[in-house]
Amino acid sequence: MNKSWLSKERLIQYLLIISIITVSIIGLYVLQLLTRDALLKIFNAINNVLIPFVIAFFLSFIIGPLSTWMHEKLKIKRSLAIVFAILIGIIFILAILGIAIYFIVTQLSAVLNSLLLLIDNTSLEGIINDVIALITDYFANSDITDIIDEMSQNGASVERIILLAGSLLASLTRFTSSFVSVIMVFVLTPVFMFWLVKEKTLIFTTLSKVAPKGFRPHVVELGKRSDVVIRNYFKGQGLMMLIIFGFFSVTLGALSFFIPDFPFYYAIVFATLMGLFNIIPYIGAWLGVLAPIIFLLTKHLEMQQSLLGGNIFLIAIVIVIALQLIEQGLEGSIIQPNVLGKQVHIHPLAILSALLFFGGVFGFVGVLLAVPLTGTIKAALEYFGEINDENEKKEKILIEEEKKKGEVKEKVTTPPKKKSILGGKPKNGDQK
Repeated sequence: MNKSWLSKERLIQYLLIISIITVSIIGLYVLQLLTRDALLKIFNAINNVLIPFVIAFFLSFIIGPLSTWMHEKLKIKRSLAIVFAILIGIIFILAILGIAIYFIVTQLSAVLNSLLLLIDNTSLEGIINDVIALITDYFANSDITDIIDEMSQNGASVERIILLAGSLLASLTRFTSSFVSVIMVFVLTPVFMFWLVKEKTLIFTTLSKVAPKGFRPHVVELGKRSDVVIRNYFKGQGLMMLIIFGFFSVTLGALSFFIPDFPFYYAIVFATLMGLFNIIPYIGAWLGVLAPIIFLLTKHLEMQQSLLGGNIFLIAIVIVIALQLIEQGLEGSIIQPNVLGKQVHIHPLAILSALLFFGGVFGFVGVLLAVPLTGTIKAALEYFGEINDENEKKEKILIEEEKKKGEVKEKVTTPPKKKSILGGKPKNGDQK
């Protein structure tokens, strides 16, 4: 049995690593208690730079091939090709967001109007009162409301006015900080993307030189593997989006011929939204299917309001849900394994955990980038696992070589037994 992993040196190394991690966590906790506000500002500043950089890094895998195609095929200068590719990407994203927001607002307003006409005044009055109560309770828990109540009861003084002004200023500062952070993300992301696409190799070569010399080959190899995983993910994800778009364009387009007030171009819009939402694993597919369901539900409520009756739109909703289940089954069993491949194959539990973790750290951006980030971590773990396996094999080979050397030495040092010339048993004199 090989007990090299329980050797004294290994145990000392493990204890040192655990001790360093424990002391670091305790130190960070104490530092956080002593300088909470300063650390919060530092983390916010890092977050403001890290979020646009992460977005630009992953979008560069999409913008990069487009700019390369424009540079090679259209003979545009490299810098101009990158700028044009970024502008095309921004226009495409803004157009999709505009269509999605317009559809959501119009459909929700239609649903609310239909619901308001269907329910009686008493129920509507109760809903409005509940909403007002929730808003009142929310503002009742704020500092501003407490100060205003105290001023109304005890009169306005200089101290209370200063407290009110301070609370208003703090709220305004938080809002301004959030607004500036959003603006910085929109401004810095294209800038980072430009340089990452133009000089990605130079940037990451320079970053690898920051690492210690003994660790640089590992950094370079991890960079190559991460590049392969992320590139394959976005290629596979783009192909899956096209497949989902084609599937629902055909099926919803065919359904539109049998459903009244369901134009064909709506089917194309729904298929586009469902394909784009698929970038969010597991959750996005069902968020995308809400678009046609809400539309058909709106039409059903309008039909009930006009007293025409009929359940054709409810039947259409059932068909849409059935189509979604069929697509999910095909995607999970056939499309995803063949398109994404084994390099980005991650267990669903790990993906859901990554969605929660990276969503909590980076917000909605973290949700979108959870899978490529998890794929990068998986590639790193597999690489270090391979190194560990190679080291264990080398140790086994060295142990076997040492055993063979020991056996050879024993054979050389052991004297051979003397034999008589006649081949019989040695005589007593010979034995002496």
